[in-house]
Amino acid sequence: MVEPEELAVVAALNETLERLGRGIDARAIDAAGRIPSELIEQLADLGLFGLSLPTEHGGYGLSLSACGSVVAQLARFDRSVATTVGLHLGLGSRGLVAFGSPQQQAELLPAMALGRPIAAFAATEPGAGSDLTAVRTRVQEGGRGVQVDGSKIYVTNGALAGIFTILARSPGLGGNKRGQSLVLLRDTDEGVKVGAEEGKLGLRGSSTTSLDLDGVQVPADRILGVPGQAPEQLAHILAWGRTMMAAGCCGTGRAALDAAHRHCGFREQFGRRLSALPVVGQQLAEGEALLFAMEALVRYAAGSDEAGLRTRSLAAKVLCSEGGWELADLAVQLHGGSGFIEETGVALLLRDARVPRIFEGANDVLRVHLGLHTAGSAQPVEGDSLEAEVANLGVALRERLGARLGGAPLMMHALGSLAGLALASRAAVERAEQEASPQATALAETWLRLARLRALPHLHRLREASP
Repeated sequence: MVEPEELAVVAALNETLERLGRGIDARAIDAAGRIPSELIEQLADLGLFGLSLPTEHGGYGLSLSACGSVVAQLARFDRSVATTVGLHLGLGSRGLVAFGSPQQQAELLPAMALGRPIAAFAATEPGAGSDLTAVRTRVQEGGRGVQVDGSKIYVTNGALAGIFTILARSPGLGGNKRGQSLVLLRDTDEGVKVGAEEGKLGLRGSSTTSLDLDGVQVPADRILGVPGQAPEQLAHILAWGRTMMAAGCCGTGRAALDAAHRHCGFREQFGRRLSALPVVGQQLAEGEALLFAMEALVRYAAGSDEAGLRTRSLAAKVLCSEGGWELADLAVQLHGGSGFIEETGVALLLRDARVPRIFEGANDVLRVHLGLHTAGSAQPVEGDSLEAEVANLGVALRERLGARLGGAPLMMHALGSLAGLALASRAAVERAEQEASPQATALAETWLRLARLRALPHLHRLREASP
């Protein structure tokens, strides 16, 4: 939940973005494959690139919840724009904010708060995607500091960025023979080469490039935080990034449902408006309940302590990326033949909604991680709620498999799926209690029913696997 002292700031920003958003031509951005530089300047002038940066360095110092609210608002108008800003606020700058030295922060953050430069994060390689232990890019002592060699792919904001946070192997640095470190590189450092823009299914307006690093020599103080400690740093950075992305998915979901409501409110079939048809009415109602749970889970994750954020961000990323796709697909379906025509805009929503299920950790991998965490930490719970059932299943699997939990990926995948639904259910109930309105109560109750139905195949799989 957005902190009380932040509400006025967020409300003012969202009101400004509502006006700005009416002038954003998402289809033109998609067709051009780039965001107009004038729009990026407008976003920078509004201070959006400084939302998550400390006030002492020119930023707003807003919480993750508040930043997510603004990114969701942007995503209602164009997901490429939201991705550009959200990546900068999350993966791009979070490492420097959380782990940078006072000198690094004083040198870089004031300009980053102005969006000059925009930030990017580079971890993925041709042989290392969701498995970041497989990165080959290397940083080692060299010259008067350290030298970085390797290559990265799928770097969001690649062609826009002036500062990159790079994940690299760092054998020997910090006394760790097999450690990994995060390194700050500038686009102007000799040996840094940004590749051409990728042609993409969706998010065409956002920048996605490769990055070649050939003998890049920089001072040793470009290492971010303690050398060799990247895995622990990454856990925090990725939790922030995944939650920010999940917030963007909520914005996409809102845009999709709004488009569906508008179309179904005037389109007539069988002598009635589509919205009056029972099947369509139920689909729209269940879509609203799904979005209610998505938004609740993002708030639940963003308001957590560090340990809670790392777990709940996994659930939020999975549920919201798949929910955003589901709602965009629903909008296309309810538009009928016109949904397949670019002019309506819902086809663009669908294309933009696909990749979040893949990047910042493929969803099936994250489900396994969430399942392993659930099985490893669950305690017995009384009751017949989905949350209690998941906890008790986790306990039973831990007792049965012990150290072999990691060797049962299918069961961990199913358990992780259940854990995500249970977390979303708890978040939806808590949101309904906070809002204390009949509408919120009805939405939460509908979601609880849907969550139970969605849980059935995963429960069946686990029961089938039981001896």
